[in-house]
Amino acid sequence: MPMDREAQLRLVKLRDDTGVLSLYVNADPRQEGSTPPWKTRLDQGLKQLLEAVDNGTRSLLGRRIEEMKLDLEELVRPGSPGIGRGLFVALGSGESHRVAMQTPLADRVALGPRTHIAPMLAAWAEGAPVGVAVVDGKGMRLLDTRFGRSEEVSGLSFELDTDEWRVLKGPTASHSAWRGRDGFVSSNQQDLFENRVAEHLQKFLAAAHTTLEEHVTTFGWELLVVTGDPELVEAASKSLRNGVKAEVVASKLVLSQSTPAQIEEALAPEIAAARSERDAKLAAAFAEAPPKAATGSEAVLDALQGGRVDRLVIERDSVWSGRQIPPGAVLADAIAPGEPELAQAVADAQLGEAMIEMALASDARVSILGDGATLGEKAGGVGAFLRW
Repeated sequence: MPMDREAQLRLVKLRDDTGVLSLYVNADPRQEGSTPPWKTRLDQGLKQLLEAVDNGTRSLLGRRIEEMKLDLEELVRPGSPGIGRGLFVALGSGESHRVAMQTPLADRVALGPRTHIAPMLAAWAEGAPVGVAVVDGKGMRLLDTRFGRSEEVSGLSFELDTDEWRVLKGPTASHSAWRGRDGFVSSNQQDLFENRVAEHLQKFLAAAHTTLEEHVTTFGWELLVVTGDPELVEAASKSLRNGVKAEVVASKLVLSQSTPAQIEEALAPEIAAARSERDAKLAAAFAEAPPKAATGSEAVLDALQGGRVDRLVIERDSVWSGRQIPPGAVLADAIAPGEPELAQAVADAQLGEAMIEMALASDARVSILGDGATLGEKAGGVGAFLRW
């Protein structure tokens, strides 16, 4: 399942009275061992969970795990796609979803009435969908980049019929500022021909803004990087500055002959910098937002229940994002965390997931700030921009 806003919504809506089993593995190829370490951690987590739940749930959980045997083998197999992998199964209905991405995820086993999505939303901060428009003399290539993967999804080919154009051969006279022997300098008419082609190309790229806007909406791009020759980048991006739902980033890298993977690697520093700048702007806007902002969990919950939230904002390193839960933790109502700090982190993460569910259900946006961006001490890691 590709990770996008619709996938977010499907995952947060996955609920089951019997329980939803959420499994995460981090298949880091640098980890050595005859048996993949992430497989060992998953096996131990499932065993611990089975031993902790009561007989009624244990029986159903055991049957589901047996039915999922092939899915579990695929989840931990070294050659399976993705470094970060997730499998989510409703015990009662059997409904399941699988996610794979190149962004690392924390190893975790969780069982609760709703999907445990804190690790997924934390990964969103550094791998959210980005569009890339590569422009050159042939037109435009459009790539979708998300969670460490890049795929060419579309393009526009520049084709110009110049058969009836008159190409003048030879020089034309023009007065020379340098005054040659006869006071004139030669200028090849082929240059004028190429200039006309360049003008048409720039007009073509400028007219592509409707296609780019459609792709931003379809693929849920938060950033749109336009890369290539500066004149072509300017032509392609100048009509996007008003109305497009993604932040437009102009890059001077010329990557027209590169593969999607090479393009993603080359643009990675610029994309990371653009994300950091965007988050800093969002945090600064939040500081200036009152009274159209809710600060802290109590105020945010009240606004969510009233349908007044336009954008829910969560700090990536906060308890709300679940980052304070140790990797490899087994989370379930039947398993009481041994440390009070861990118990509080689990409770806060679950409340954060409920906030995310409420936000998405009311068509509000959800932003997980990257490392270093904060909402201030009073927010306690969570805030919201309000509709009214």
